[in-house]
Amino acid sequence: MHAAIVFGIAQGRSLQRGARPLGALLGLVLTVFGPGSAAAFEAPPMVTAASVLGAQASGPNYRVDPEVHSDGLLRLFVLRTAFGTFEIAGEGLMRERIRELSALRKLNEMSASDVFVKSLERQATAPLRFGADLITSPAETLKRSASGVANMFSRIGTGIANTSASRDSVAGGLLGVDAARRALAVQLGVDPYTDFPPLAAKLNDIATASAMGGLSVRGMMLAIPGGAGVAISSTTTVDSVRATLAERTSTQIVEQVIGMLTRMKVSRALAERFVQNRSYTPTDLLLITKALASLKVDGNALFVAKAAEATTREEAYFQRSRALLLASNAKALGIGPFVGVGGFPLNRLKDGRLLALFPLDEIAWTETVAGLFGKVSSVPPGDGKAPVLATNGTLTPMAQAEISQAGWTVERVK
Repeated sequence: MHAAIVFGIAQGRSLQRGARPLGALLGLVLTVFGPGSAAAFEAPPMVTAASVLGAQASGPNYRVDPEVHSDGLLRLFVLRTAFGTFEIAGEGLMRERIRELSALRKLNEMSASDVFVKSLERQATAPLRFGADLITSPAETLKRSASGVANMFSRIGTGIANTSASRDSVAGGLLGVDAARRALAVQLGVDPYTDFPPLAAKLNDIATASAMGGLSVRGMMLAIPGGAGVAISSTTTVDSVRATLAERTSTQIVEQVIGMLTRMKVSRALAERFVQNRSYTPTDLLLITKALASLKVDGNALFVAKAAEATTREEAYFQRSRALLLASNAKALGIGPFVGVGGFPLNRLKDGRLLALFPLDEIAWTETVAGLFGKVSSVPPGDGKAPVLATNGTLTPMAQAEISQAGWTVERVK
């Protein structure tokens, strides 16, 4: 009997205060064979923010609500800041927001320094160098400035073919603001193209002061109390691509991603659809593509096609996290090619077993999860071995028992 199994992702958005709460699930469909289950269900466990985040449950410029609920797959956090209240689905994205808030605090310290104030004073006269119209209407003028010449040859073609995928501006490149923003973000260990509004705005403010005021990024970093080399955390995801992020424009990163994907037998049309999806930052695109390249397996187009369908930031973050999780566990698990199962890309292990690997917080045997997951008494056609569900999260005892009874082997990964 054919049963559809859906691994849902909470369709969480970073929401301003008063927005509707989370609740909808994005279906990631895995089809298997087996009868349905009439087992009892459980409520997703509620945990405290402190038990999950430790000391990071609150900070100088934020606090996370003590009670953390779940949809049975991802934990749902409520983050309260001076910039608004945000609902965050998933521990991974929650920790990224905390790192971004730490970077934002450092940038605020920088902007209060004498060095920054003096740079602003120099910035006030800088527009005179670019024409009188910049004095009276800076925003309008930025849209009408001529294209830059720097790095011109490497951008020929890329700027034309992938204009809709670029996250840099012509004026920002001309004035050096984009380069300063990238350098600042890399120093702080955050995404230069972050979608977190307060950090994005502050990065642009500081970068503008740096570029227009003639102050180097290193000089800006020295303005932070405690000195340069701010360490938000010992290692961040951005660290693995920091050189590329600092040196290349978003358009150049996009063209690099397209080139890497086409070498992995992903059609250029699909690659362009992927990079033009604004749910992803250029950093996401680069990290996903490098992770896929490191797998050295066939069927990458299946992953890219599903990733290109992302409609929310948190779904895009899930796909990024999944790609990185696959790459980091490729050798240990013996991960082989992607295979399409019910419209979703899973993997075949080198020993023939089917692998469903997902970055989840905690799987609970809720009515929704049970109804979407289903229960299997046999394995997919043509496969004589039990399929594997691998996750870096946990399972409740009930979920563990039900999924194992359904014929799956469950493995924990890091």
